[in-house]
Amino acid sequence: MNISMSAPTHAGSTVLSSASCAPKGIQSARAFKTAPRRTRHNTYALKIRGNRMRDCNLFDGDVIIIRRFQCDTHEETAVAHINQQPVALKQLSISRFGVHLWPADTQAPDLFLHNCDIQVLGMVMGVAQDSANDLAANSYGLMEH
Repeated sequence: MNISMSAPTHAGSTVLSSASCAPKGIQSARAFKTAPRRTRHNTYALKIRGNRMRDCNLFDGDVIIIRRFQCDTHEETAVAHINQQPVALKQLSISRFGVHLWPADTQAPDLFLHNCDIQVLGMVMGVAQDSANDLAANSYGLMEH
């Protein structure tokens, strides 16, 4: 799966939906609501290219809203650098023993890494379904492991 990352920006009027791979507390039903025009500090967006995350209701053209933070987490969807490779979007669980990563695509293998081999860039906070919102400007190509 390719995802592109735009520079931090204020979200336009987009439609958010929740997905089963979203943080706890967000329902898996495709309930929609309008996003606020302002975003929080340390929030950015990634545009998804490809359908490897379709099991999480993330599809080509969707924009995921990411909040930057690095803390212990359990079964959250995160964006991370793994061994200085391209950015990956995976479910993760962090413990004192290391980091367990698993993709939504059941055909791809799980990973278990030492804490020093991964840098968590942020957690998925929402999904923008409005394809008219052009966040691809100033974007970087990113790939899922």
